[in-house]
Amino acid sequence: MFQNDWERDAWLMGDVYLRDYQEAESEADKRRTASLAISNYILAICERIGPDALTSALGTSPPETDAEARLNCLADRLNIFAPPSMGEDRLSLEALARELRAMAKGDKPQITEPAPFHGLKAPNAIRIAHHKLRALQWDAFLKSRDNRPADRHNAIASAYGEDWTTIYRWKPQVAAALGDAKLDVGLDLASCTITRTNRVFPYETTAQAMSALEADGCAYRDERKRQFQVVENTDRRAG
Repeated sequence: MFQNDWERDAWLMGDVYLRDYQEAESEADKRRTASLAISNYILAICERIGPDALTSALGTSPPETDAEARLNCLADRLNIFAPPSMGEDRLSLEALARELRAMAKGDKPQITEPAPFHGLKAPNAIRIAHHKLRALQWDAFLKSRDNRPADRHNAIASAYGEDWTTIYRWKPQVAAALGDAKLDVGLDLASCTITRTNRVFPYETTAQAMSALEADGCAYRDERKRQFQVVENTDRRAG
């Protein structure tokens, strides 16, 4: 027996994608369908154990300023979802968790060494672009649910702390940072009405959706702050 409709839907979708995997011919289709099957089974498992048990398993997030605790926390969470050992695969989740624990002790990164700087205006331009895409997805989602333009635009602008005239111009910026395909697919998923629930915005009530919108807007504003270097000590004498 399933605990709720969310668990049932996720488990059944996992079964669908697993069958698709078994029938897939190309390596790309095999990877895509197997990944979707696993993702849906994980969703079903999380629904089965419930939010309280999931919160206990993940633990409390430490302050981001505590590097050792932060990295160890990430490693602990990775281990929860890591599949069985991949042997000597240096890019497995297990290997990533080991690297994070080594970095918590002061090691330099190896498999997580960043790529060359993209040269965009902000040092976190890609992260900001993802937040901007989310705002555009909110518009697509609310539009697909027949919300009036003024209502949905005001709600998004209020949550993100930006004028709508600014937000609606974000499409070219998102496309430049993430690519046209990422933008187009993201908007298509957000506006999808084929299934009973939208996987990008899986909210059952207006209150849940508005709370999530506020949280997304807050996350965007927090990320915007991270693009600026904070001056912690202004009490320095010249010379």
